Amino acid sequence: MVTATIADSVLGQYGLAEDPFSLSPDPRFLYLTNQHKAALAKLRYVMERRQGFAVLYGDVGHGKSTLIRRLFGIYRGQEAYESVLITNPDYPTALQLLKRLTDEFGLPRRPSKLDQMQELEGHLVSRFADDRNVLVLIDEAQMMRGDQFELIRQITNFESDDNKLVQIVMAGQNNLRNKLKLKRALLSRAAAVATLDPLTPEETADMISFRLSVAGRHEPLFTPDALNFIYEQSKGVPREVVKVCMNALTIGGMMEAELITAEVVRDSIE
Repeated sequence: MVTATIADSVLGQYGLAEDPFSLSPDPRFLYLTNQHKAALAKLRYVMERRQGFAVLYGDVGHGKSTLIRRLFGIYRGQEAYESVLITNPDYPTALQLLKRLTDEFGLPRRPSKLDQMQELEGHLVSRFADDRNVLVLIDEAQMMRGDQFELIRQITNFESDDNKLVQIVMAGQNNLRNKLKLKRALLSRAAAVATLDPLTPEETADMISFRLSVAGRHEPLFTPDALNFIYEQSKGVPREVVKVCMNALTIGGMMEAELITAEVVRDSIE
């Protein structure tokens, strides 16, 4: 209760209606740099042109989960699409992953992989006949193992004469890249591959300003020296930027500082 009171007091002090530096992957707070826009455009092209398969790489904290949720939000609820989002696909077998997928579509469970694949194919054919595009987004795909990648390859085989019946995006940390190198039959089917890299100093400052504006503050809060120090400490990794800003905001509020300076940021880190 005390923590909530302190948090509300700090937000009110700086004219914020909500927390601008939450670590949850809220798509509203996703600042689209040029690289984010390019990645989103690549993935949307694959989805909307029924190209079948795409991959998004990003190291820890680079924003891939937020971007995938942004992509999911674009199509969710649209009549022309049926989309599902699978997070943390840490399943022991390919059959369990397949059943998780068919569960998302509301399909009955079958005892064998072959029967379950037939259920899925029948569903995809039905949706295609209704002119609906089926999308499967898999986040944290680096958790997948062995024959689960072969399962995804087999699912990409479901197609009409000129269109894929399901579009799949796999997003994962950079070790997913190493796993897919060993799965050439699947990787060769990727119509698009995108990578999220750390932000530049300018992008870091713009991201902070953007998140503040979404939360209700449109005037600068961090001084230029503070922004430079935040970049140095975070190395442009979005999640680290958010963590540093979150702590600096709290300390700044407790110190009743009008603006967040580099000294405040340094104190919050120490």
